[in-house]
Amino acid sequence: MVSAFHVRKHLPEIQQWIDRCRGKHWPTVQILEAARVAPSFLVPAGHPDSDYKREEWRLSPNLIERMLMFSFNLTQIKCYIVLKLIKKSLFAKIVGDSITSFHCKTIMFYSIERTHPSLWFEHNLMFLIRFCLQVLRQWLRMARLPHYIIEGVNLFDGNLSKVKQRRLLVYIDFMIRNNLQDVFYIGIDNIGCQLQACGILRIGQDVELRRACLRNSISLLLKYECLELVLEDEMDSSNTNLKKNVQNKLRNICKYSTNVKLNPVALEKIKHLYSLQNSMQSSNCLRLQNFVYNELIRRFQYSLNTDVASCRLKLASLLYASGHLQAALRVLEDVETRYHMKVKTVCCWRGIKGERDLQVFANMKPDKCDNVFNELPFAFCVRFVRQEMYCAPYILWFEMNRLIAEKEVAQRIKLEKRWMDYAEVDARPFLYYLQYLTYVGLGERDKQLHAMGKLESYTCIHDELKNLYHPETALNLLGHCYEMEGDNEGALHYYKESLSWLGTNNAANWHVQRVQRLVNI
Repeated sequence: MVSAFHVRKHLPEIQQWIDRCRGKHWPTVQILEAARVAPSFLVPAGHPDSDYKREEWRLSPNLIERMLMFSFNLTQIKCYIVLKLIKKSLFAKIVGDSITSFHCKTIMFYSIERTHPSLWFEHNLMFLIRFCLQVLRQWLRMARLPHYIIEGVNLFDGNLSKVKQRRLLVYIDFMIRNNLQDVFYIGIDNIGCQLQACGILRIGQDVELRRACLRNSISLLLKYECLELVLEDEMDSSNTNLKKNVQNKLRNICKYSTNVKLNPVALEKIKHLYSLQNSMQSSNCLRLQNFVYNELIRRFQYSLNTDVASCRLKLASLLYASGHLQAALRVLEDVETRYHMKVKTVCCWRGIKGERDLQVFANMKPDKCDNVFNELPFAFCVRFVRQEMYCAPYILWFEMNRLIAEKEVAQRIKLEKRWMDYAEVDARPFLYYLQYLTYVGLGERDKQLHAMGKLESYTCIHDELKNLYHPETALNLLGHCYEMEGDNEGALHYYKESLSWLGTNNAANWHVQRVQRLVNI
């Protein structure tokens, strides 16, 4: 039961909305005429940020909203239901219950008003859901969701804080770029399968096209496994004689490069080893303060196309470490452009359940299955060996010294003993972290906070964190951002969250000790 006063008087707010909607496909002339004479209500609810909200009243045109809802056709009702399921299943993981059914209803009103009636048929359902999310993204970018009827009311006020708006915006961007794949995994009422049955995946109806997709999927899977082996072999050396071993491997591979059959594999390995050698040499130059910028660029250009991101991120990290912040920023912008949502991370040390399923590689296909990628859609985890430490941000030095007691070494499995003394992090969180550091150095506060928001949103999405090969390291980077912001409590929270993923052999143990001393001062 809601206490309310019935308003009989003709209200200018309602007339302004009617005037705005005249001449559009929706709302129809009949709805607008009915709305003109429909009563509204005054309810005792003040503005969330007002000092007088207990004394304020709000205008509620709920009968007009009901008429608008009753005018929905079957496809519009289905779209509204899917939006509510997205809110409940997906958005709730990011912002809790801050997005309400009323928000979904308002987004539907704006979406229907902006589209032609001929689009609202069931075979267009996924396109229409995507359009609704684009409308929400537009309002999130503007930090306001206007009430559909009453001008000047922001529906985000009191519900969605600026931080939550930023988190939700990052996730919706992710959803749209990923072709709404998350929607197909909503378990409620088996809605994902029902949506796929609506003719959305009509691509499977074409046998030849399906075969082409299968061939591409298998090809990507084989390339993925090949890259894993190349990366593993690259680091199959002890830390003490790594430089010598890299040189020996380069020399031996050159012998086999004359064999036509082995030539592509040899070139692939040469690029990786050459990239590692350049990075180690550059680190030594930085240590000796003997840094030549042009020579650095010339060396790196031959190995930039090893993958989508990792080599470029190491170059950006080196440029940042050497003080060339604008150049580092240009490289990071290039990486973000290339790092589309169909890129798959490659790690030769850790595995994720289901990472080799053929469907994973089918989802990586370009828009047309018979097309080929301009570049292979893989991003290696970014690895810094100790001989590269001067190219890496200081916080990653702790990753090269993970153990706080010798007994932790005994807890490492055989494979971990080969990489635990390196720093290794997934490419996307490292991209956002480097952006944050670079904007700090350039003094661009707004962009600095935006980069930190992207890192936080990405690492706070549980499903995304599960799909990281090094979630504890990503959380450590986020904790360090909070440290740099002077928020030691926030930093401590994320360092402890990192330890919940990996309790031993985790640099977060050092970070927690350090920050706790600062908190107790």
